[in-house]
Amino acid sequence: MKYEDDNFIIYFHECDQTYITKLIEILKERMPRILSFFKINYQGKIVIKLYDDLYEYKENLTASFEKEAKEESKKQGKEVEAREYHDWMIANTEDGNINMQSLYLVHQIDDFKNYTEEEFLLNACHEFTHLCQQQTTSTSPGWFWEVLATTLGNPECQHETTIPFTIQDLEERFDEIDGYGATYKIGKCLFQKYDEEYIESLIHDNEKMYKIIEVIITDINDKKGGQYARRS
Repeated sequence: MKYEDDNFIIYFHECDQTYITKLIEILKERMPRILSFFKINYQGKIVIKLYDDLYEYKENLTASFEKEAKEESKKQGKEVEAREYHDWMIANTEDGNINMQSLYLVHQIDDFKNYTEEEFLLNACHEFTHLCQQQTTSTSPGWFWEVLATTLGNPECQHETTIPFTIQDLEERFDEIDGYGATYKIGKCLFQKYDEEYIESLIHDNEKMYKIIEVIITDINDKKGGQYARRS
């Protein structure tokens, strides 16, 4: 099945029909805030593909991981291993579309049995944040993309890690540690301490971004993460 209007092209299945209207409403409600942060007008229609077949979803995502690994291998002049697929990977934007497992598929994953429809739909806003960062041609490391997506896209669905971590952990062991809990905690502190114009500038300047995030992570690990005074 296909839905199309001025903003969206959505491919879905019979099992998705009950929440397509609400999906559009939630995205339209949150899009202005996200677009304003990135200072862009979204180019083209937002393509959303809902998968009711886990094999097809996994094939699409692993193909994207392999493509990314080849590109990184060329950039770095050495072989870079493709990221591994994990059961908790229920949505992605690696191919430039918002790809999501249908909610009935998500509910078959042990850790997502109690995943609500609201959480599911808000996750599309998380993925839309990634699409916007793609359109800025940002070269930020993947974990910083998650800092922004967890904070701007679906913060009400996030949690904060209680385990100390480093930038090296985020870059080398994101899928092994509580990567999303760590990046949300960074984002919460970052947006508390700095104004959005300054934060937006970080997506274009990795050197400045690393310096700021290193300080924030140090404060988080020293239990000072919630004691910021906002400044520009």
